[in-house]
Amino acid sequence: MKAKSGIYISFLPDNLDVLVSHKDHCVLDVALRAGIAIDHTCGGNGTCGTCLVQVVEGLEKLEPRNEIEEEMAQDRSFNDQERLACQIKPFNGLSVQIKKES
Repeated sequence: MKAKSGIYISFLPDNLDVLVSHKDHCVLDVALRAGIAIDHTCGGNGTCGTCLVQVVEGLEKLEPRNEIEEEMAQDRSFNDQERLACQIKPFNGLSVQIKKES
């Protein structure tokens, strides 16, 4: 079997591996382009918190939270694995769990 080339990130619980495009600036962009349902009430500005994901793999490679995400994390008591999809950059091997509405 031929190995995949390019940068892929995984979306759980659907186990979808999505190739990252050069146009994708954040994980939310990747999800939306791939047709993966993820809430984003504020349009990806980091002000609503609805695109919250759980980082399953790759947390150690993520950049620290920026000011926008840090303020939201402190206000809402996010744990270290909880990140905003609109604020984190995609990289190969990143795996995130999307919160599914009940």
